[in-house]
Amino acid sequence: MAEINALLDAITDAISSHDEERLLRCLAPGAVVVTPAGVLEGHEQIGWYFRQLFSAFPDLHNEITTRAVLDDSVVTEFTFSGTHTGVLLLPGGMEIMGTGRRVVFPAAVSYTMGDDGVFASGRFYYDQVAFYRQTGCHLRLRRTV
Repeated sequence: MAEINALLDAITDAISSHDEERLLRCLAPGAVVVTPAGVLEGHEQIGWYFRQLFSAFPDLHNEITTRAVLDDSVVTEFTFSGTHTGVLLLPGGMEIMGTGRRVVFPAAVSYTMGDDGVFASGRFYYDQVAFYRQTGCHLRLRRTV
């Protein structure tokens, strides 16, 4: 259990420090990360995702508020905070230019550790619409028939 807690602390610190190399060392080369924005497979896609996030929120910080470990999995709640000053790329290619707005919201992630001692998968959960609204982007939903 101590090993998975140390790995969670390491990846959280790497994200808050914007250290892509250290972040990727916490994940298996073939890791799969699922976010509300889409599925990321492998270091190349995961690295690209976090580079975009670090660019959009240069002061991005995650603070763990709770965690629970069960065997090879850990679930944690955290607070995401950052100032939206860079371009934020949305699913589908739409870009939101930096607004200077401060974004703070609760989120959760569940990681599963693989046999090699690093995370094989991760699933992030957060209110995507609330996140976009805090950036100043007011998405309009279309009714489909």
